[in-house]
Amino acid sequence: MRQIRFALVILIIGILAGCNLPKGEKTQEPSVAFTLATQTVDAELTRVAATLAPTTATASPTFTPVLTTTIPPTSLPTATQTSIPCNAAGFVGDVTIPDGTAMAPNQTFTKTWRLKNTGTCTWNSAYQLVFDHDKAMSGPASQPLTTGTVAPGETLDVSVNLKAPPTAGSYKGYWMLRDPNGVLFGLRGNEPFWVAVVVDSTLPLVLTLDYFAAESGSVHSDGVVKNEIYVGDTTDNVGSQVFLSFDISSLPTTATIVEGAMDLSQGYTITGDPLGALGCLTIYQQDFIPLDASDFFSGAPTGAFIVHCGQASIDHAVVDNDFKTALEAALGSTRIQFRLQFPNKLTNSDGVADQVRLGTPKLIIKYTLP
Repeated sequence: MRQIRFALVILIIGILAGCNLPKGEKTQEPSVAFTLATQTVDAELTRVAATLAPTTATASPTFTPVLTTTIPPTSLPTATQTSIPCNAAGFVGDVTIPDGTAMAPNQTFTKTWRLKNTGTCTWNSAYQLVFDHDKAMSGPASQPLTTGTVAPGETLDVSVNLKAPPTAGSYKGYWMLRDPNGVLFGLRGNEPFWVAVVVDSTLPLVLTLDYFAAESGSVHSDGVVKNEIYVGDTTDNVGSQVFLSFDISSLPTTATIVEGAMDLSQGYTITGDPLGALGCLTIYQQDFIPLDASDFFSGAPTGAFIVHCGQASIDHAVVDNDFKTALEAALGSTRIQFRLQFPNKLTNSDGVADQVRLGTPKLIIKYTLP
């Protein structure tokens, strides 16, 4: 606006100076002309402004370039709730036979896994343990998983009886679980669990035999025969001897016996003070079948195999060369029997039952085959 005003002033001065003055008249002073021009311009601007509609002055928007970067769209994860299946198992640990356990050829063993029910359904006797693939190791195709119930979150020890392959090498067998509808499941839904052993042909075979309960029992000094297996005396001051029978028909006749031992530690209890009141518990070999009152030994026994004079001795399986000799002589037979007694004293006559009550006695045999 100031530039326009200045230009008009100059123009008017020029007109006034050159065109509007009569010739021959005295020229005005420049300052007077400039004043007149300024007044004329002001008048003209006032006239022009009056003819224009009033407007509101607005600031012109300023354009500022903005650099933008195009970011390709990304797929963001969406939080979803994972549903827990009805049937699923979790592996807790190997109770027996950890991976890589060395086995003799054809060695029998019991594999036990500890599993956890990680599903929402309760396991019961209709659920089964089933062989899946690879080496079955003489195991069953299937067997009941449990005789009771296993609620979600609970654990269960699952056992199966197996037999190592006959030749040296590494072997693995895979197992699964099966629900009542025949659907297989396992760890994390559908993964099998396994047993892995290494067969070493240089190792001796181990045969562990439980006592034959149907042929075993105790005989009292008064002729009473019991199917219970306890040795010592009774509240009636009667002496009791134990007779144990073992079925050795699974021991090959071609076996070479390496070692023999008896284990009394499984499930036994002590009442009174038999080891203090009656002396040392001693094991002898004696043939009997069927068991009757005449089998009670009342004389001075000889040929002791093992002598237990303290509880710490009973707590461990004891190896003895006499067992080895007896087993060698029994090869080809189906039975071997033993008598357990306190040879020094039948009773201390105090009216207290001083007894060792046995649980599950075992005979352990190590042998090799040609």
